[in-house]
Amino acid sequence: MSAGAGEVADLPAIVAICGPTAAGKARLGRAVAARLGSAVNVCDSVKVYRGLDIGSAKPDEVARRQVRHELLDLVDPDEAFSAGAYARAAWRRIQAGDRLFVGGTGFYLRSVVLAPSPMPGADVPPSDPRRAAFEAAWRAREATMPGSAHRALVAVDPATAAAIDPRNVVRVLRALFLCEAAKGPISQIRRRSPPRPRVRLLTVVLDPGVEAVDRAIERRVMRMRAAGFLEEVEKLHAAGYHRGHKAMTSLGYRQLLDAVEGRRTVEEAFNDVIVRTRQFARRQRTYLRTQLPGEVIHIASPRDFPWRRVEAFLGREGS
Repeated sequence: MSAGAGEVADLPAIVAICGPTAAGKARLGRAVAARLGSAVNVCDSVKVYRGLDIGSAKPDEVARRQVRHELLDLVDPDEAFSAGAYARAAWRRIQAGDRLFVGGTGFYLRSVVLAPSPMPGADVPPSDPRRAAFEAAWRAREATMPGSAHRALVAVDPATAAAIDPRNVVRVLRALFLCEAAKGPISQIRRRSPPRPRVRLLTVVLDPGVEAVDRAIERRVMRMRAAGFLEEVEKLHAAGYHRGHKAMTSLGYRQLLDAVEGRRTVEEAFNDVIVRTRQFARRQRTYLRTQLPGEVIHIASPRDFPWRRVEAFLGREGS
């Protein structure tokens, strides 16, 4: 059963600023946080890792002095981290009174807003021997037959498979593991017991358009290169972090790790980062358009930010 209207109205209200990578979310988020007197709760699956700074475009010290930033630098690159772990950390910030989330990882935001359906195997961490062995076997198969895990998921649970990018092996393997634990399609469990809202969400999606974002992505990658992105990956590699660690398979890091390990040239790696980031931005648009619960307002420029709607939603109108 879904929550009733009165029940939902009693839930905490949060505002999210989302959009494709390089759209300008972080700068807008700081401006909104300053006006609201709020922290920025960072909603990004790479910024949670310590040491992955330049390639994840983490806020620098100047930005952190402007406003308080939360939910970054949570774990080391060799530690397991999931959307569920992010939701638990985010809920602590909501209980502390923080109401503003900024970032491009829509899946993390969704995990904050919706309490998951009761699911066999959902509480099994990646470090559990059963799950670790399951995922290792599938990763070995993926190495020789790319896409095999997603094809297996399509066969078991086409509805769940349709909602996951085949290239997102982490999410594909988790869904496969849950299907095995449930002994059937997890989409059926979700239909019988759908996720329930635990907050009210208003999302502002900032997107200046495909061409503008594509240009911004190239400029950002070049700034990262000049700032020492390659040297950052070399340092992480020297510290023992490798492609077996989820953090090091993040966009940008896996391409530069190839260069550090001699599998491609630095120039090829950076060019690929630009191409893959543009593709990622397109997938973000699709997710933010179709998968987020609650009210969604699309804007093309920070000048269009709906201040009155946001302040009314948070109960601050006239304050």
